[in-house]
Amino acid sequence: MTRSALRLGAVALSVLLAGAIALVFAWALEGNSYNLWGAVIVVPLLVAVNVVVIARVARSAPEPWLLALLMAAFGAKLVGALLRYFVAYVVYGGAADAERYNRYAATQHHLWRQGAFVWEWGGKQGTQYMELITTAVYTVIGPSPLAGFLVFATLAFWGQYLLLRAFRIALPRADGRRYAVLVMFLPSMLYWPSSIGKEAWLLLFVGVTALGAARLFAARSGAVVLLVIGAAGTTLVRPHITVLLFAALLVAQLFRPADDQPTGILKKATGVLVLGAAAWILASQSAVFLGTDDLSWQAISETVEATNGQTSQGGSTFTAVPVSSVWGMPLAVLTVLFRPFVWEAGNAQMIVQSLECLFLLGLTVRGWPRIRRLPGILRRAPYVVFCLVFTSAFIWAFSGFGNFGILSRQRVLMIPFFLVLLALPLPQPEAHPDDDDEFDDMDDVDPATSSKVMLVNP
Repeated sequence: MTRSALRLGAVALSVLLAGAIALVFAWALEGNSYNLWGAVIVVPLLVAVNVVVIARVARSAPEPWLLALLMAAFGAKLVGALLRYFVAYVVYGGAADAERYNRYAATQHHLWRQGAFVWEWGGKQGTQYMELITTAVYTVIGPSPLAGFLVFATLAFWGQYLLLRAFRIALPRADGRRYAVLVMFLPSMLYWPSSIGKEAWLLLFVGVTALGAARLFAARSGAVVLLVIGAAGTTLVRPHITVLLFAALLVAQLFRPADDQPTGILKKATGVLVLGAAAWILASQSAVFLGTDDLSWQAISETVEATNGQTSQGGSTFTAVPVSSVWGMPLAVLTVLFRPFVWEAGNAQMIVQSLECLFLLGLTVRGWPRIRRLPGILRRAPYVVFCLVFTSAFIWAFSGFGNFGILSRQRVLMIPFFLVLLALPLPQPEAHPDDDDEFDDMDDVDPATSSKVMLVNP
C-alpha cells in the first residue's frame, strides 16, 4: 500500500472516529438538539482539515516522530476540549464564561448570516470582542457550543505548534523533543485553553507573536507581519498581555548582539526605536482598556486583578502577596509557577493542577544544569532573553491574583515561555556550565538542511 493511500486511510479513520465520539458524547449529555447534530457535522470536517494540515507541516521535518507527536497532541487536545465542556456544562451547569459568549453568539449569528453586522458597545472591551469572535465562529458552524469548544481548542493547538516552531527557529540546538512534549501535552495546556473563551484565542496569537520574535532575532522574512498580526489578536482581548510581550521584545532587542556588518549597530538601534514606539503605543492603549493612567508595574498588577474579576472570592482562594519590590520575586515565582501545592487543592481540577505544579517543580530542580547556563546563553540568544523577561513580567503582574482557578487558567499564556528555560541544551561534559560557544554560530544554521537539530522547516 502506498504512502498516500495510508495517509488517506488515516484521515478517513480519524473523521469517522471523530464523528462517532461527537455523536456519543453529545447524545449522552443533551439528546437530540443542534448542539448534537451541529457537532456531528462540524467535528469530522474539523478533524479532516486538521489531519491534512498536520501531515503537510510534518512532511518536511527530518524527525520521523513529529507526525505521530502532532497527531497524538491534536487528539489529546480534542479530549481536553470534551472534558472542558463536560465540566462547564455538566459539573457547573453552564456557569462559565463560555456560556455568556455562547448565548450572545446564538442570538446574533443569524443576523450576521444575513449581512447585518451590528453590535452595541458597553461593558468590558475584551469580553465584547470575545462575543463578536464567537458570533463569527457561529456564523460558520451554527450555534453548537460543543462544536465551538472544539473549534477554539483547535485554535489553541495551532498556537502551541507555532510556539514549538518558534523555539526551533530561535534555538535549533536546544532540546526540541523535550520542549515539544511539554508544550503539547502538559495537562493545563490541554485543558484550560480548550473552550470558547479568551485563553484559546490568546494562545493562538501569542504563538504568532513568538514566531515573529524568533524570525526577527534570526533575521528572517515575515517577522514584522507576524508581530503585527500577533499584536492585533492579543490586543483585542487583553492588551496588557500585548504590552508584556512587546516590552520583553524591546528588552531582548536591547541586549541583542549587533552583527559584524557596518550597518549592524544601525539595524539594532532602528529595531529598538520601532519596538520602543510600539510598546509605548500598546501601553497607552492598555491603560485606556484597564481604566488607569498609572503604568507602573504595581498599578498594572492591581488593575489586571480587578479587571479579571473578584479573584479573592470562590472556593479556590488563597492569600496573595503582590510583588512590591525585587525581594518579593522569589515568593511570586513559587506562587505563580508552582502553586497550588497538593495539600492546597480543594477539588479534582486543582488536584490535577497541583500534580502538574509538582511535576514542573521537580523538572525545574532536575533542569538546574540547563538553567545555570543562562548567563552565557543570554548573551547570544535574544529569544531566551525575550522568554525570560516575559515570564518575569507576567509573574510580577499576576502575583496579586488570589484564586488558584483563575491563576491556573491565566498562566497557560506564560508557561510555554518558561518551558523554554527547561529545554535549553545540557552542557557538554568537558565544557564549562556558562560556556556559550555553541550559540556563537546559531544564526548560521540552515534549518532546511540540518536534520539533526531542526524539528520543522520554517
